[in-house]
Amino acid sequence: MRQYIINGLLLNVEIEYKPRNKKIYIKAKKPNIVIIRTPIKLADAKINDYLYDSYEFIKKVLSREEIIKNNTLHLFGEEYEIKEVDDFNSYIECDGEFIIIHKTTDTNIEKLVYNYYIECLRHFVNRYLEECKNSLNINKAIKVNYKNVKTYFGLCTPKRNTICFAAKLAKYEPILIKSVIYHELCHFYFLNHQQGFYKLLENVFSNYKYYQHKLRSIKYNDKY
Repeated sequence: MRQYIINGLLLNVEIEYKPRNKKIYIKAKKPNIVIIRTPIKLADAKINDYLYDSYEFIKKVLSREEIIKNNTLHLFGEEYEIKEVDDFNSYIECDGEFIIIHKTTDTNIEKLVYNYYIECLRHFVNRYLEECKNSLNINKAIKVNYKNVKTYFGLCTPKRNTICFAAKLAKYEPILIKSVIYHELCHFYFLNHQQGFYKLLENVFSNYKYYQHKLRSIKYNDKY
C-alpha cells in the first residue's frame, strides 16, 4: 500500500491489477483508504493525477457520517433485539422476544443471519406459493431460489420457470412478501412492467401499488 497526499489529505492507496477490467475503478473507504482497480500498469505520476481528478469523490465518501446500526433484526415485520451467545455450534433461534445468535469463534455471523433469513423465507414461500399460483391459473412447476442480494426483492426468469427471492425479504411483514410473490408470478404472463402486467396484478392482489410503495419505503437499520 502506497501513501499519497492530495490537497493536504493523506491517502493510503492500494493498487489492484485487473487485466480483464475495461476501465479503471476507484473505491474509497474509511480510514482514508483508496483502492484503484486498473486493467493496465499505472506509473506513479498517473496514479497521482487520477487521485487529484477523483479528489472530490474521495473526500465526499470519507466525510460521510458512519451510520450506527441498531442491535436488532426484523423478521416478518416484527422487530427483535439480538442476543449473541458463545456456543459450540452456530445457529439462530427466535424465542418470541429475542433473536438469539449462537456462535463459535469462527462463525461468520452475517452469513449465518442471511442463511437463517433464507430458511424462514423458504418456509413462508412453500406455504403460500401454490395458493398464489392457483389465483393466476399457473399449473407448471416453478423452481424457487434464494440469494443474499441487495438490488432486488424478486427476480423471475419465465423461460427457465424460475423465481429468485432476496433473503432480505424475510424482514418484511407477510402481506408485503405476498405482494412480491404475486409480482413475480405475473411475469409468467407479461415479461415487462406494462399496463397489462399491473392490471393483472391488481386483479389478483388488491391495492398492489399501495403495498409496493410501502415495501420500497421501509428502511430497516438492523445490525445485519
